[in-house]
Amino acid sequence: MAESLDTRSDGGPVGVLGTAGHIDHGKTALIKALTGVDTDRLPEEQDRGITIELGFTVLDLHGVGALSVVDVPGHEGLVRTMVAGATGIDLVLLVVAADEGVMPQTREHVAICDLLGIHRAVVALTKSDLVDAEMLELAAEEVQELLAHTTMREAPILPVSAKTQQGLDVLRQALASEVARPNARASHPGLPRLSVDRVFTMRGFGAVVTGTLDGDPLRNGDQVEIWPDKRMAKIRGLQSHGESKTEISGGARCAINLQGIEVSELARGDVVTRRDTLTPTSTVDAVVRWLPTAPPSDGITSVEFLSGTAERRARLAPIGVSKQVPGEKGLARIHIDGEPLVLVPGDRFIIRGFARTAKAGATLGGGLILDAAPPLRRRSDPKLVEELERLQDGTLHTALRERVARAGFSGQDDRVLARELGRRVADLESALESLTKEGALIRAGRHLCLDCSARSKLEALLEQALDAFHIQEPMRPGMQRAALLGTLPANVPSEIADTILKSIAAKEQVQIVDDHVRRANHRPLIDEETQLLLNQIIEDARQAGLEPANFREWSESLGVTGDRFRDLVAHLERQKQLVRAPGDLWFDPEVVDSVRSAVVAHFEDNETLDTPTYKSLIGTTRRTAMPLMELLDDLHITRRRGDVRILMKG
Repeated sequence: MAESLDTRSDGGPVGVLGTAGHIDHGKTALIKALTGVDTDRLPEEQDRGITIELGFTVLDLHGVGALSVVDVPGHEGLVRTMVAGATGIDLVLLVVAADEGVMPQTREHVAICDLLGIHRAVVALTKSDLVDAEMLELAAEEVQELLAHTTMREAPILPVSAKTQQGLDVLRQALASEVARPNARASHPGLPRLSVDRVFTMRGFGAVVTGTLDGDPLRNGDQVEIWPDKRMAKIRGLQSHGESKTEISGGARCAINLQGIEVSELARGDVVTRRDTLTPTSTVDAVVRWLPTAPPSDGITSVEFLSGTAERRARLAPIGVSKQVPGEKGLARIHIDGEPLVLVPGDRFIIRGFARTAKAGATLGGGLILDAAPPLRRRSDPKLVEELERLQDGTLHTALRERVARAGFSGQDDRVLARELGRRVADLESALESLTKEGALIRAGRHLCLDCSARSKLEALLEQALDAFHIQEPMRPGMQRAALLGTLPANVPSEIADTILKSIAAKEQVQIVDDHVRRANHRPLIDEETQLLLNQIIEDARQAGLEPANFREWSESLGVTGDRFRDLVAHLERQKQLVRAPGDLWFDPEVVDSVRSAVVAHFEDNETLDTPTYKSLIGTTRRTAMPLMELLDDLHITRRRGDVRILMKG
């Protein structure tokens, strides 16, 4: 078997070749003629002369390298297996028997390859030794007509015979030419995923899974998760076509020896990913192409959903329209029944029905996943349609911008973006930085991103709250920072709130002084009545000297509420016309200066100052003496040491 864990020193594979074609058109015989390996490995396959399971081998192409070969069954009942085999291939070898021409499974396989976006192909007209030149020409024309409007329309069509070896060298050269073309790899950028197509046990090794790796490399020793059951395992060994590897790159077929898991816990359709990187989903939004031969889909349609090597029952619901039209593309939301699947934007899929159609078996269509974590919106929402239409451009910039925009005031965590897009956070950094420079979004904290429109709305909310505060409290110099940020909606994270405040401060629209925020042009406004009260407080403080009234008495004597009194004395504190001491006592500044002078003079002849001496020195009662002592401590004139105070140096 191609991925068995033996040791072989040949070079690594340069691509993955998959076969396609009708049953008994000679796919397996052709692969055996090219490689020398019979990919019908099961006794039942050999007895019946048909391929039931996927077969694997290697095709060495001179001057190019080794091609991994996936031989798929052609029987109508095994199309699911064909889709599994077509996953991750770079190049399709379409096999059509010259003596029979295009048959039902030929059409269905071509439709599937077209829907999967496979555009590199070579057509082998097998059994060409059994027909004359005219019959061969007619077969070639029929194939050319079949491919004319598909992704494989430029495929060369070559007559061959596995029995006589006719045309095999030309076929090898055609395959080599296709492989040598640039951008032939099937792997996509992103986190590693291996869709399991085969599971087995090898004595001395344990559980082994095989498949085509997509995305970043996997390495020996990596901790991995196997979905959908989220089982943990460790990579014990890696091989690609018999050669042991320390690392396998995306696009290569490989075998992975897993440690810490039993083979009974694994199955085809599982997905192996690096630990804590991807999250499965049960709902996706996609663009779907309905085959011309498919019946119309009116409303929600039950389908069979095939992606990678997995298959699930699903319900397909059109987005923005009432039905899917045969031969046309449309947007759809797909609800996957049963175990969720590890899917990311850009993944292709096939949908099948439960009854045959005239020309494509049960295949109804296929498409491309646009969003594997869709928002909770009605399918009739025009904004959802617009968003999905923009996502069809397939660029990382659009994918990021749309997802950040939909998050609104909450912003979007770049780690969540990475999971939803199947990419590493580091891979997103360049695109996020570019969008930031363009002004499309801003970064907040270590991980959050906020859309520019949400930023503008939040800036406006802060400015409105600040303006309202200045109108309501014209005498105050500004609003407490925490109180201002608290006016934002509850779903705004603190990192975003801080960033928004800094943003408007950077525009010099507001000023942040200590822990207060004010409009840059704000000046405290004092009306005539307020000024009279302020003057009275100043005079009261001057007259009271070291024995000012307490808070309640003073506010009552002025005929104002406690809150109003606090606003008045706070204003005078800011203007340095009052000095507040602990215990809500306010003194005339000259009184405090006189106390400071008396205390400093005391220390010219003494090292300490006790409480009785302090009271005698300033000539006041304990009610005000203690707050004044604490005030001088707060002003760093004195410092308490036990029961006495000492003079602060410097």
